[in-house]
Amino acid sequence: MSRADRRRQLLDSASEIIRAGGTNALTLVTLADRAGVSRPVVYDHFGTREGLLVELYRDYDQTIVSTMREALRERARSLGAVASVLSTAYVDAVVHAGEECEEVVAALSGSPETRQVLRESREFYVTEFRQALEPYARLDLPALTGMFSAVDGLARAAADHRISRDDAIATASLVVRRLATTRKPT
Repeated sequence: MSRADRRRQLLDSASEIIRAGGTNALTLVTLADRAGVSRPVVYDHFGTREGLLVELYRDYDQTIVSTMREALRERARSLGAVASVLSTAYVDAVVHAGEECEEVVAALSGSPETRQVLRESREFYVTEFRQALEPYARLDLPALTGMFSAVDGLARAAADHRISRDDAIATASLVVRRLATTRKPT
């Protein structure tokens, strides 16, 4: 198995462990057992449990961004289309990841080093939103940060079943469109 294929297998196995027992059940030893590999293989890929959690979270981010970028290439012909693509891709990915992703976020929130990964992720999404919206609107950092925070909050509310997926997408799209058309950079 190639290194990339093995990494994918290990991340998928880690996700299964989290779905079954939460992040407390996830250790490098349990991952090795679940994946049917030796412990040194797991340690070689991730080094530490925190390294594994970081890679799981980055994998979620890459999935979301790949989906957004592909949809933007196919459908981004207007501000409304961009708002819809960003909102739909993000909400759907968060809903799909569900509690598993929330467990990883909670685990990463436990130390200053891993909290930095969450901050970098938010900055990454703000940059993605800026690039997607740039042909239609020039937004400053406060507007982009607020926009992403609103979209993220709506996505998490849909993932928690506090609001419907459709309501989350519609409201997120509205927020993106409104901020993009009313906010001027400072």
